[in-house]
Amino acid sequence: MSPINRAKIPIRIEDAILFESDHTCCICRMKGKDVQIHHIDGNNSNRKPDNLAVVCLDCHSRVTGKRGLGKSYRPGEIRRYKRSWEMHVEDSRKIHRPQIKYKKELISHIDIIICEILAMKKNNSRVEELINVLYEIHLWRGDRVIDSKILEGLGHLAVMSGLDPSKIAPLVSDLTWDMSCHYVGPDYVAVKEKDVNYILKCVNVLETLSTFNCEFGHGRKAINSIAENLEKFFEIALWYATKKIANKIIHIYKESLENCYDDKRLEFPFGRASLRKSVRRLKVLLGEEQKSWTIQLDKLDQLLKI
Repeated sequence: MSPINRAKIPIRIEDAILFESDHTCCICRMKGKDVQIHHIDGNNSNRKPDNLAVVCLDCHSRVTGKRGLGKSYRPGEIRRYKRSWEMHVEDSRKIHRPQIKYKKELISHIDIIICEILAMKKNNSRVEELINVLYEIHLWRGDRVIDSKILEGLGHLAVMSGLDPSKIAPLVSDLTWDMSCHYVGPDYVAVKEKDVNYILKCVNVLETLSTFNCEFGHGRKAINSIAENLEKFFEIALWYATKKIANKIIHIYKESLENCYDDKRLEFPFGRASLRKSVRRLKVLLGEEQKSWTIQLDKLDQLLKI
């Protein structure tokens, strides 16, 4: 790993990225090779975990070097390799999960957690702890019924987030994404109609978060988190060539941008600017993965006029 990267990436993030990849290149997956941490989007100042991938020296040269007539790895490809490999490492570390005999009790427990969060006063530090409990339930006991119940609860929290955008909204946004991040492309994980509906449930939570925040909450951290996760879901839509998901996400941007205004007066300028930057990133993703989606591209161009 280069000294430059060590100086720029906080050690706690570096340690987490290396652990999640088992200190192994996410592209070739050959253990024992020297590795580096690569900034997927090429921006060394973007140190978010989703933008950092572990690659060996050989594969790194194919990522950043000039290939002559051959093609280098594109950012979209590297994101797929990263997510797929990290999911494989996570699965390999899991213990055997027995059948749940008391699903009703677990569902009741989820309801209690949601109600406890809803009853809390603004900026309560226990919110993050309870959100993490929901994530652990999803991780260790989750199935379609349990996960749907968690998403239902997150929908209720999304409405409340308009009153507490700085604390609740980013946590709900990130958990919503975490519950779908295993969709890493058709070469690794197949998607059926029920999966599309599940992804749309997740996107619906982000819709509530985004529209309420733009109209009432005006949280800067919230809108950045929501936009970042909407981009990830848009990427899933492109990988699986599912226009239903992509169109829904584009609609969310339209609603959110319009909600930044009150009687045609701009009430949330930071939100508008953040969403417009995100729309431009969506256009880049669209150009990388689905160049033939001209209707969606036109819709994205129209969003930049709002």
